[in-house]
Amino acid sequence: MKIIITSATKFEVEALKDSLMQNSGLNIQFHESGVGIMQSTFSIQKMMLVEKPNLVIQVGIAGTFDAKYGLGDVVIVNEEFLGSCGVEENGDWQDIFDLNLCESNKFPFQNLGLKNPFLKKFNLLHLPLVKGVTIDEISTKPHRIENLKTKYQCCIETMEGAALHYCGLQYQIPFLQIRGISNYVGERNKQHWQLKDSINNVCVKAFEILENGFL
Repeated sequence: MKIIITSATKFEVEALKDSLMQNSGLNIQFHESGVGIMQSTFSIQKMMLVEKPNLVIQVGIAGTFDAKYGLGDVVIVNEEFLGSCGVEENGDWQDIFDLNLCESNKFPFQNLGLKNPFLKKFNLLHLPLVKGVTIDEISTKPHRIENLKTKYQCCIETMEGAALHYCGLQYQIPFLQIRGISNYVGERNKQHWQLKDSINNVCVKAFEILENGFL
């Protein structure tokens, strides 16, 4: 079984690489997608076409809209939404579905979202399932944050999650998006972020998934 671990940046998976060094029997490769929707969509699609993996696990950090999750918590995304493609007018956010530029249930979308159908098989630790929204700029404005929360009922925001879901659904390659909560959305003082803990925790959980199901 060929498994590829993808991340936006190398530093998000360094701890996982170290943990896997002693398990050479498993066919695992690492892939760096780059940051943002454009880079990651192209890179993930190319990787899937060339490498033809049996499973792609996206490991990374995320900001959360939901105060019930603590910094350092680890979640798995069961559905992704597009939060950057559309128009903001008079304080209201309209996406491509509102603008009738795409049908809300046209494959691979289901009611606006990109749902992961592979979770029953691969969420081996039964980690909390959350909705995510993918954007190309980190949300800082209160009205923008409220628009995203209300419209998509999302828990976290990332910059690459929808790219994984879109490509995985298009090519029917199983995927898993696992995220460590590093910050609360809107908090720009990085002294209040928990980057180290969130990266360490998400790598630990990713290793445990591999250990429980594949090592």
